[in-house]
Amino acid sequence: MSQNLVTQSQLTLDSESRKSVVLNSLLETDHYESIIKDLTCKRCSKYMKPPIHLCVDGHSICGPCYDKSYQCHVCKKEFSPIRSAVLESLANKVLFPCTNAGCPKHATLPLLEKHTPHCQFRIINCFMARVYGECTWEGRAGDWMDHCFSEHKQKVTDLPFITVKDKWDAKRTEPILNYFLLRCFEKVFNVYQIYDKRGGRMMWTVLVNDDNAEKFYFEIDIFLPNLPSKRIVYRRPCKCEKDADFLEHTQNVYIPVENVFSMLDDSEALNFIVRIGEVENLPLLDTPTDSESRILLNHEDHK
Repeated sequence: MSQNLVTQSQLTLDSESRKSVVLNSLLETDHYESIIKDLTCKRCSKYMKPPIHLCVDGHSICGPCYDKSYQCHVCKKEFSPIRSAVLESLANKVLFPCTNAGCPKHATLPLLEKHTPHCQFRIINCFMARVYGECTWEGRAGDWMDHCFSEHKQKVTDLPFITVKDKWDAKRTEPILNYFLLRCFEKVFNVYQIYDKRGGRMMWTVLVNDDNAEKFYFEIDIFLPNLPSKRIVYRRPCKCEKDADFLEHTQNVYIPVENVFSMLDDSEALNFIVRIGEVENLPLLDTPTDSESRILLNHEDHK
């Protein structure tokens, strides 16, 4: 029985493997490339998706270019009121290649639009330069972490926590004080420490490239090395990198500046730890029983 199950499973895997080989072979043919070319706008060189418009001679143009054009970019004639049903149907079915050089990804346009901003083959500048300056690195997003471990060793770690001793500088004017990377749980976590001078508060937040970011949490643990009784600890859920409003999120860690200043050590440095964890592994707090000390207030008794 078990042997038959293994055989059936292997046949399924072999079938899927053959389908993948056939699909990859098809995507690499000149015929398929010509279809992609026909579905590429000649004016902006971007893939066309419905609505696809035509001029009176049948030349196609994408919707955004049509909205800002007065005549056909190929023949200089006026546009037709008719759209191309065939091209629009193909545009909804074809697997388009990612436009980042070297990326093997092929997908329908809606999926490709989600993939492209996070593609590991896209060319980026080192984000550390925006925070700390001086870094001129440019390369593939997938190579950035290796660069950071090579050139920014004090700002990255392969551990689920990072311990920081940061000398306070009253002359700082930039909002982002620090930026760290933690590579753990097979993810990369982006840690931001931001000084909101106008609001009189310090903020920490952690972003991760995961649509279910809240399955992870982060802790900010501010401490004084020689005074264990004085400590500030906050725990909050992580947020997804795609969250454009992450700086305004109510679940960030916000600490009044006066509380932060009260935690500076003798060298005027702030000592803190950032920890990353999985929510499913957090211990649940026990519910107090009636035999334990408890105060139950009934405000109606005071009426």
